[in-house]
Amino acid sequence: MKSKKGRALIIALSIVLVLVIIVVVAIQVVFKLPQPSYSGTETVAGLSAPVEVRTDEHGIPHIFAQNEDDLFFAQGYITARERMFQMDMTRLAGRGELSTVLGDMMLDTDKFFRTVGFYRAAEAEYENMDPGARKIVDDYTRGVNTYIGNARFLPSEYTILGFKPQAWKPQDTMVCGILMAYSLNRSKDTELILNQIGAAAGSEVLNSIIPVVPADAPTVSPRDGKTPPAVSGFDRAIRLVASASSGGGGIDSPFPLDFPASNWMIFSGQRTTSGKAVFTGSPDLAPTIPALFYLVHLKGGDYDVMGGSIPGVPLINVLGLNRYFAWSTTNGRGDEMDFFVEKINPVNPDQYLTEDGYKDFKMVEETIKIKGKDGVREEKLRVRISRHGPIISDVMPRAPANCAMMWLGLQPHLGIMEGFVALNKARNFDEFRQALSVVHTPTLDFGYADIYGNIGYQYMATPPIRKAGDGTLPVPGEEGKYDWTGYVPFDKLPYDLNPGQGYVASFNNVPKKTDYHITNYWMIERALRFDQIVNSKDKFTFDEIRKMQLDNVSVEAQDWVPLVLAACGGSDDLKRELALFKEWDYSANIKSPAATLFNSFYKHMIQNTLENKIGAKLTAELIQDYQVYIPDRILIKAVKDNDNPIFDDVTTADIRETRDDMIRKSMKDAVKELSARLGQDHSTWEWGKVHQMTFKHPLGSKLSFYNLSPIPVNGDDYTINSGAWDSKNPYAMDSGGVIRLVVDMSDLENSTIMSPPGQSGLFLSPYYGDLAQMWANGRQVKTHFLSAGDLTQVLTLQP
Repeated sequence: MKSKKGRALIIALSIVLVLVIIVVVAIQVVFKLPQPSYSGTETVAGLSAPVEVRTDEHGIPHIFAQNEDDLFFAQGYITARERMFQMDMTRLAGRGELSTVLGDMMLDTDKFFRTVGFYRAAEAEYENMDPGARKIVDDYTRGVNTYIGNARFLPSEYTILGFKPQAWKPQDTMVCGILMAYSLNRSKDTELILNQIGAAAGSEVLNSIIPVVPADAPTVSPRDGKTPPAVSGFDRAIRLVASASSGGGGIDSPFPLDFPASNWMIFSGQRTTSGKAVFTGSPDLAPTIPALFYLVHLKGGDYDVMGGSIPGVPLINVLGLNRYFAWSTTNGRGDEMDFFVEKINPVNPDQYLTEDGYKDFKMVEETIKIKGKDGVREEKLRVRISRHGPIISDVMPRAPANCAMMWLGLQPHLGIMEGFVALNKARNFDEFRQALSVVHTPTLDFGYADIYGNIGYQYMATPPIRKAGDGTLPVPGEEGKYDWTGYVPFDKLPYDLNPGQGYVASFNNVPKKTDYHITNYWMIERALRFDQIVNSKDKFTFDEIRKMQLDNVSVEAQDWVPLVLAACGGSDDLKRELALFKEWDYSANIKSPAATLFNSFYKHMIQNTLENKIGAKLTAELIQDYQVYIPDRILIKAVKDNDNPIFDDVTTADIRETRDDMIRKSMKDAVKELSARLGQDHSTWEWGKVHQMTFKHPLGSKLSFYNLSPIPVNGDDYTINSGAWDSKNPYAMDSGGVIRLVVDMSDLENSTIMSPPGQSGLFLSPYYGDLAQMWANGRQVKTHFLSAGDLTQVLTLQP
């Protein structure tokens, strides 16, 4: 018996050992073997000369090539090694082919992307591109395809989902850039939400909700400043034609379609203790894993440039520096998209009415392939396109019936690649502006500082000129009375060079007052906080300027907390909560219980003010993501008027509520919410317990091991250190400064950069999430911009 038991135990242990070995081998094959080498030599077909790739301790590559063809080939190859699955998901989104991999769950998303016609636009953009820019895209494409062809072990996501990457096409690169441009457009959701509010609550309520920029709102250019002399020679021809356009409400996409707050703050030597210019940039975007941008240094030919690249797109994009200047971007928020409600021919649904009678829709037939348990099936999609754009009502839940969308991003030849080619090589402010002059979208505000001590900015957009209206709401399309007739020329766009105040800064706020319409959707609070800081002293140290990116003081709280204390001061049941506010410095840091209480209070204040007028559903949509600035504008506009009718609850006919009534109700709602969630001990209501960032992988909802653990993070929707949170999951952070740069313009080697959570998209890579906690702690890493040649981790790509 003992012998039999012993043999059984040995067999069981052997089986366990075999299973362990199988698991270890599987992990090795699926997760470890796809990871690339960062040293040694690789033979790579397609190069004309050796390329040296020196990688720092955080996985940031510095690519040294002997010519530009090899430089961009190597950028494509090196980027694909770390980010191929991310690139694949982005291009599949742009193509409207996510269903081929992820099945029915992405069918509606594919219909949206196909209806919009992103890939049709990408194909046209590539055909119209300047030969020099096209050559760079082609070289990058060759590099990506060399990786695809050479890779013996693909990223783990391919194994799990059971597919392989197709060959990369130049048009795939173009669609990545167009998707980024689309993501920056504020009008795609806001105008449709406002239209729904008008339909539900009437024009009086709607007019009180449409955002208005206060006359004294802070501007990027000094309010009393004079525009510097214009730079001549801008060539900005663009053809105005009917084209596909886009929407976005309710779309589930692996590519983030909404980007909230950003900032850059730039100081000339007259405002620094060193007497030298200091540059900071922080495009604040949606967090992803892998990171939205891939940090890289490109050196070869006429290029010596470093910063954030978009995986799938060559060059450096939203933030970077070269030997002469640094740049960063904020969302310019320009309204370059309008909605037109077409009148359909009652006897022929394939026609729509114009001032010249009924016209035929342009028809596009699309075929979507959907992966299923029983193989692949096909579904036909018929897209109708009017002179204003495609009819998007079936793919955008918020749109009215027969609604067409016209977006600048799908007009012929956007000039995105040509502009960034010139930007990466520019050497001074004139060349910087010349580069941006050829880009028609996206709408961005570019900050600038150079090694000669100059600082400035250029607002980049192509505001449409309308026959009537300002594009705030959908309009009738049949008479052409709201059509676009042209565009504001580049030389009329806001810019500045060396303003007398010695600094320039943007927080998605008004660049300068203009005599033409740009948008209604500016932000204000963070700019007001910057004004407080910059007016507190004459000169700042390099470290003080760097720390401005991490400022957590909320001017929203500064406005409201005194009112809360006054309105609730006589309430015995709120004494303990009010004590939190009395001791608070208005900083939304992770240790602050008052920050938690204020964010809860303000959420309830918005809901209590608006829900009785427009309903809970529309209020929820209005406070979702970046739209939260609209109800904030409503409340700030009325905050000093206790009897303002916006605070009246229209469901209580015999009572007229005041601002203070709503404050007391909102405070009680906040205390009830937080007590149920965090307990009665107010000292445990620390902001970091609820305000946490979770870097989520596209497959993370099903395969949670790909996600990182939640990290407590400072900031909120209204702080310079932006920490916007998810209104559907309060107060989980869903946007922040996920790429940052600080440059000492007198010593480029002293510059630092950050793009969490890590450089690699390969699970279990040492560079997968190594920057996440460092970023949460407010730290950055050295760029090694001038000393990269001394890095010892060297990979040689040999022809």
